[in-house]
Amino acid sequence: MNELQSNLFLEKARLKAFAIGFLFLLAYWAFGYDGITFSDDVYYLLAGKKFWAGEMVVNDYHFSSRWGAYVPAGLIGFLFGFDAHIISLISLISYVLTLFLVLKILPKSVPPWILVLWFCTQVYFLHFLSKVYPDSLLVLFVCLVPVAASYRNAKPVFSGFMLALALFLGFLTKETSVLLAPFPLLLFVFDLKKESLSQAFYLSIFVTGIVLLSVYLGYFWVKFDDPFHRISSINAGHYISEFTYADKSCWSMLKRLTILPIITFVERSYWAWIVFAIPGIALGLKTKRSPQFEFSLAFLCLLVGFWLMSSTLEFYNPIYLNPRHLIILIPILAMLIALGWKEWLSDGKWRFRIMGLLTMGTVIGIVQTDWKMAGFQLALVVAVFVYRTKFQSIVFAGILAAPALMAIPYQQNLKQYNFMIETLSKEVQSSGNQSFLVTNDFLEFSDQVLFPDDEISQEKLNGLECLSRWNEPKTDTVRLVLYSYYRHAYPQEQEEIDRVLLKLQKLGYTLQQEESDGVIWKGIYVEELK
Repeated sequence: MNELQSNLFLEKARLKAFAIGFLFLLAYWAFGYDGITFSDDVYYLLAGKKFWAGEMVVNDYHFSSRWGAYVPAGLIGFLFGFDAHIISLISLISYVLTLFLVLKILPKSVPPWILVLWFCTQVYFLHFLSKVYPDSLLVLFVCLVPVAASYRNAKPVFSGFMLALALFLGFLTKETSVLLAPFPLLLFVFDLKKESLSQAFYLSIFVTGIVLLSVYLGYFWVKFDDPFHRISSINAGHYISEFTYADKSCWSMLKRLTILPIITFVERSYWAWIVFAIPGIALGLKTKRSPQFEFSLAFLCLLVGFWLMSSTLEFYNPIYLNPRHLIILIPILAMLIALGWKEWLSDGKWRFRIMGLLTMGTVIGIVQTDWKMAGFQLALVVAVFVYRTKFQSIVFAGILAAPALMAIPYQQNLKQYNFMIETLSKEVQSSGNQSFLVTNDFLEFSDQVLFPDDEISQEKLNGLECLSRWNEPKTDTVRLVLYSYYRHAYPQEQEEIDRVLLKLQKLGYTLQQEESDGVIWKGIYVEELK
């Protein structure tokens, strides 16, 4: 029996849960912002700005054709100003719409507070709430796939259209959406075996898919004389690097395909979500009910894809399990957790299995000397053990919300983003013709975001790499200003810093003055008089 709601609005209990979830996400977005990540988000911010200024050009770089990643974000910037935090409203909108969708489709017999709690508390999921990354928007499109499929019997044509559109928009946003490509095919096989095949639904998917694919391939055919140019650019963009496995040892590949995913799930706080979702997955596969079955199938497609899929078609290289990429799992897992909540509450075998898997996560945390994660898993073991307490909801809320809330001051103190910009701005202003300012490469890379519409400051900001081209002193003074956050985000930059210090010595500069203020270290190097 399908318990899906037919009306467009949420009934009272779900509306209340949605309001609480929305306010929590809004507050986290507003108060949890810790600045940009000085990485791919810089590209998306600038690409969105260029697009709405009519200056964006699609080229061989595969990021340039991720329209779903930067066009909506750029619209926010176009309407409200080029500010990284404001532009990240697009991520908040994506999360809120996703929360509405999963609550809308949640069966009436399931308490909505469970879904909202698990939806709103995963640390990495919340971290990228205030960032401009394609993964944040992909959250919505990925979740829309099983949601649309759940209505395939009630509204076959519309649901088929929405499923195909979600896959298409997801691919325009980021290629990770291809992990769900097997979903409609597997769904077709199961429906065929159940003899409940909706021809209108699958015909709608097929027709919509053909139309969208023809337009998409036709665009690249006209622009690049190659309808598969996009695939070529993706292959070119995923080259051998420190995050690949094809060029490493056999042990490295074996580790990646066996134990590394589990270790990553534990380290990055996804393990508990997966463990508590297992009863819901089992229920969905057993009963074939909607939406349990569709969400179970979608999660398994994503899990197998993340575990085994290659990042390139030219050679087999399992994709790097970046915790940012995994955030698309959270809404689906939250839904499965809610759907299977009563299963483990009423079944001692399920409680034993959950406690066993969480204990395994605790052990992994201890072995990795990750005491915070070990403590988090252990606290959940205790919560499952004392499940009969009337304060169950408060216990779980406290355990899940604590890491998410503690992450805010931790990240803000680690980065001190506003202080960094203020200090860097002062250093830029004090740099003249005889004083050359050098700073971290990732800060120079981000100069148009750090100092928007300030071309003078952008020009004065020089990365570490620039000194490698000096054959003789060019200024009387070199001001080396380093942002200590590099030790956390870009530890490999220490090698470049060491080379710069050696280069300054060879050029005849000596350290005249140094000072450390919070996350900023400044050294003033003066040319020796000859």
